[in-house]
Amino acid sequence: MSLSSKIISGGSVASNAIIQSLSANPAFLTFSSSEGAAIASRDAEDGSMLSAGIALSMSTGVLSDSDRSTAPTTTITVDSKTPDEVASIIMSSLPSTPSTSGRVITIVGLSGVGKGTTVTSLRSLLSSTRSDGDVDKVLAWSNGNVFRSLTLLTSLHMKETGKTDVEETISGPGSSDLKASMMSMLSFQKNPTTNQLDTRITGYGVDYWVSDIQTTELKGPLVSGKIPTVAKATQGEVVKFVKTAVKLLTEDGIDVIVEGREETVSFVGTEHRFELRMEDGTVIGKRRAAQRLAGAFEKRGVGDVGDEETIRILGEILEQLM
Repeated sequence: MSLSSKIISGGSVASNAIIQSLSANPAFLTFSSSEGAAIASRDAEDGSMLSAGIALSMSTGVLSDSDRSTAPTTTITVDSKTPDEVASIIMSSLPSTPSTSGRVITIVGLSGVGKGTTVTSLRSLLSSTRSDGDVDKVLAWSNGNVFRSLTLLTSLHMKETGKTDVEETISGPGSSDLKASMMSMLSFQKNPTTNQLDTRITGYGVDYWVSDIQTTELKGPLVSGKIPTVAKATQGEVVKFVKTAVKLLTEDGIDVIVEGREETVSFVGTEHRFELRMEDGTVIGKRRAAQRLAGAFEKRGVGDVGDEETIRILGEILEQLM
């Protein structure tokens, strides 16, 4: 299989092929180092924000230390492992459970360790072990839509009251009552149309199911740009909502994979906790650099060409990206 074909195929195959082909290229190593530093900086910023949000929730009594899971975490070193191999390791650690009882698996780790691709592989493996083989009975949970829902409600509240400052609205005087009110507008229940458990938003004149608006209103102008401010102020509320949602999902026989950062995922109750860790920190930067190169290569629509020509094109792309 040619290098260009591997890149076009995408995913970890593309990234690994580019990293191997450019492993001695000084420009690629410099670009990788820059990408790695940027990821580390964002991770530190995200971690600081999450920790501040959790501390706020602790100080206001929304959360307490007793809400944290005390179950041990299994650490998996992912260097030189494919997402399929990591998912297989996780599967081997899980006890066999009847499909009528859902399992909760949490996966934490910093950016670039492959959490997303591992979750995709794990969903497939989990569904294959179920007696019904139903992939819809294996859910990858994301807190993103809950934060977006709260951001939408915050914007609707501001529109109704004439407020203009997001941070003052969600963190200033009276914000505790506002957050409690908005959380009462979110519920997790069966959508009668799809017969699937879903988040429902009812308040400020709207009645939405999140699955219907996750690519429209939840990514629209009322939400965009405000999410970080709202997320920082509502960590505890979202953690409690997630705990309730996960309980209902597992009671409905659904396996739930919760992927994210330790700061928040530690509050999800389960015995099946995993941390993905990369011993060689330079690999994260190389993976991100390779992903950007692969994306740019595909956009060029080059097609299947010789390896020498592929490397030449990658060199051109590197010059443009640096």
